[in-house]
Amino acid sequence: MNPRINSFLSLFLLLLLFTGCTLSRFAKKVEKGQTITAQPSVLMVRGNQVPVEVQAQLPKNLLRDDYRYGIRVFYKAEKGVEEHVGSLGFDFGNYNFVDGKPTMGSSFAFPYTPSKIRGQLMAQGVVTDPKGRKRFTKSKVLAEGIITTPQLIQTVHAPAYVPENFKNEAPGPLKFPIYFDQGLATLRHGYGTNLQLLEDFIKTNQKTQKIEILAMHSPDQMETTTRNLASRRAVAVERFIKQKIETEVYNNTVADIKFNLRTLQKNWAAFLGRVQNSAMPEEQVQQILDIVNGPGSFEEKEEKLQALSSYDYLETYVYPVLRYAEVTIDYQPNLRRDYEIYLLAKKIVENRANADALSADEMQYAATLTPLLAEKKKIYESAVETYMNWQSLNNLGMVFYEQAQKEMRPKVKQNLLANAILNLRYAAHRKPDAQQFYNLAVAHHQHGDVLEALQSYDYAIRLGGPLPVLQQVFTDKAALELSVGQYDDAVRSLSYAGKGYAAQFNMTLLYFLKENYEGAAELGEKLLVEYPQDANTHYLMAVIGARSQKEDLMAQHLKLAVKAKPALAGKAIDDLEFKQYHKSAAFAEALRP
Repeated sequence: MNPRINSFLSLFLLLLLFTGCTLSRFAKKVEKGQTITAQPSVLMVRGNQVPVEVQAQLPKNLLRDDYRYGIRVFYKAEKGVEEHVGSLGFDFGNYNFVDGKPTMGSSFAFPYTPSKIRGQLMAQGVVTDPKGRKRFTKSKVLAEGIITTPQLIQTVHAPAYVPENFKNEAPGPLKFPIYFDQGLATLRHGYGTNLQLLEDFIKTNQKTQKIEILAMHSPDQMETTTRNLASRRAVAVERFIKQKIETEVYNNTVADIKFNLRTLQKNWAAFLGRVQNSAMPEEQVQQILDIVNGPGSFEEKEEKLQALSSYDYLETYVYPVLRYAEVTIDYQPNLRRDYEIYLLAKKIVENRANADALSADEMQYAATLTPLLAEKKKIYESAVETYMNWQSLNNLGMVFYEQAQKEMRPKVKQNLLANAILNLRYAAHRKPDAQQFYNLAVAHHQHGDVLEALQSYDYAIRLGGPLPVLQQVFTDKAALELSVGQYDDAVRSLSYAGKGYAAQFNMTLLYFLKENYEGAAELGEKLLVEYPQDANTHYLMAVIGARSQKEDLMAQHLKLAVKAKPALAGKAIDDLEFKQYHKSAAFAEALRP
């Protein structure tokens, strides 16, 4: 070989070796000098995610223009499966100086699954030289395992079918509250206005004798100072109804229907009805009653209401649903006997009869005449296809919801819930009331749609309704807020949720999650007075004992929890809340059957 070539190759290999050694030495310096921490040190699930904040710091002299440094964060499950969580890159502009050292941090979240409970959150530095070659530092454990205590959250989740009152008797007059935006008398189709429901009924061609329209406004200043607001709302609704009858109906004429328009100006009656039918505590309701029934002008009373702690509730949940015109319709439906309705419905489903052989109400009623879920589904589907009425939409959604509760396959369950949501959303928009939006919220909640569920819970509260329904709404809304870490919002919701089991349990859990262990234990003991055999409460009390370093409390309630529900023994063994007691005699004794 040519001596020159041999010399060149030797020099190249020497440079390559030197560069590799330099990269390795630099990686070791970084590994020794870096500081990487995670908060919390023991991860905790929130909803279906595990949030974590990672912070990294380097000595200033280890940041070089020719070398790039980054950190990969990953979660290593118990069986060695790695999942990428996020990364930090010490590039110019990405970091700040803290105590003279380059420092950066970021928030991450990764999906929770039961297989990850015993895993580790880890970080590994990556050094890259100008030519793109990489060296990795040793992996570092940032956090051990995942705590799942927030999953103890209790829900009511009691969506409901539309009760059927059709059976062999004519219903009473129908009422449609048509909602308006603040200060306006303009009709609009859209979220929660109820206008679509009124239009759908007009198109059913039910023989109508009389239509009454009662319009009003909310007590706030913008509404009370807008000239003739209630009257203009009544006129707007009347014009809408007459236009639809003249252009799209064959069984009625405007001349044959008696219209009666009324307005309520500066009247407290509807307001008081909403307040007394709200979820506010009795003392707040009484404060409002004292003001409204006391001395002073309408405007003076409204000013006094603004000074109350409950005024935020009034503005959010009461005033918006007082901006409406209520339409009352007297009509005469054509009735059939049960067996006629059921047989005709089956023929319609099997395409052996015209789709309009039964009215929307009759199709709705036909579905209640069979106990078979699959048959109900077909009847409701036919009713929806023909009439798109809110009752059939709601009940078809409920059929999908019921099927989802029985389904064990996650993907199939999610698809069923998605179908439930589709139909329940249409139903809620056509008949906006507390129950309809609660049904929709629960389906969104179980499907994992946090923002949509919270919006629907909130709208259900605004519409008002029977106190038991509103307390269910507030309880489940609080449960969702608690699961995603919105603790302050959960406190507010639970204050209106009543004294049901789920509400009391979640308040106990909330105290625990806010690290008020003494308060949580006190609430838990009160709950056990009412529900002495409840496994979930005993288990939570055992966790409270573990966090409070009270081994006797932990062992006492864990034993009672396992006795009431033996499956909790396995959960306790995996639960990191009891990690410090896993080898103790008291823990072992508590798990014995």
